[in-house]
Amino acid sequence: MTHDTWPPLIVASDKPRWVWWRDFALTTAMWLLFAVMLETEFELFFGRHLERLGFGDFDTNANWPRFFERLRPYVYLIFGLMAFIAAAAVATVARYFRARGLPPPPPLPAASQAHRAGMDEAALLAARELANVVVHIAPDGTHRVEPRP
Repeated sequence: MTHDTWPPLIVASDKPRWVWWRDFALTTAMWLLFAVMLETEFELFFGRHLERLGFGDFDTNANWPRFFERLRPYVYLIFGLMAFIAAAAVATVARYFRARGLPPPPPLPAASQAHRAGMDEAALLAARELANVVVHIAPDGTHRVEPRP
């Protein structure tokens, strides 16, 4: 099925079979990667139980100083990202207060907006007066406005 509109949406009714297999493979690979990354933690917390079940000899003695030493670069990264987010928030608030003092932009002329919507200007002005409407967009890009009860 070809799609003439953008973006090309995949809906549940016409989802290709390969998309399901791709999603399944990616999900499985990510769970395996997650398990490999947490191997040491699995040994630390579940090693005693796995030893009792006969799955091997695990070193379950926690070496907390080494563990936190290995986490130090990530803690620095977290603090750096938090500083970046805080700076972005301050910049956004400053931009907001600066923009609040500016005059509003001029409204788009009705003729220009009607032309872009594929409507005539009178229909657009009448639609602007309605409080609640449903807008139907045809495949050719034209708009039809219908009042909503």
